[in-house]
Amino acid sequence: MKKLIIIIVCIFLITGCSVKKVQELTDAEKFATEYNISDNNPFVYATYEEIDNIFNSSGIIFLASPDYSGSQKAAKVLNEVALKNKTDKIYYYNSTKIREKNSKKYKKLVKYLDEYIKKSKDEEVELNLPIIVSVKEGKIIGYSNYFSKESHLSEEKLTKKRLTIIKEEYKKILNYEECSNCT
Repeated sequence: MKKLIIIIVCIFLITGCSVKKVQELTDAEKFATEYNISDNNPFVYATYEEIDNIFNSSGIIFLASPDYSGSQKAAKVLNEVALKNKTDKIYYYNSTKIREKNSKKYKKLVKYLDEYIKKSKDEEVELNLPIIVSVKEGKIIGYSNYFSKESHLSEEKLTKKRLTIIKEEYKKILNYEECSNCT
């Protein structure tokens, strides 16, 4: 009986106690996995509180969900423009969870973006993702939710001209330039 217990303990020690160290993914690696882009990207996962603070200071915010095709397209284009412009940080926040709950946090986020959001006939306000926002010293100076309107477009239907316009818009947002025709 002792031999059996010793054998079981030895087997357990040999197989069950080998601890593998799990390497934690960086924000860039995690974002790359979710949005199917390269690991070389400036996206940083932000909490709601961090996003709330940026609306009162400065930063670039990307509100999106990997479940939306428009968000996937926007992430790809935004990453390309960010890398060309040497943008070091874009704060990413997926607002779908607080949206589903229609929480106070979601209502506050909507209030920040109120002047940019199209309202329905009954004045219902909803964030149509993806949204890219440039905030400088507490003032929104750039806003785009182009791919929320055009998410039905396939990659092939994104003409070079249209893509060039979008990239220029994103470049202005990333460089904290006033966007007069940002959508």
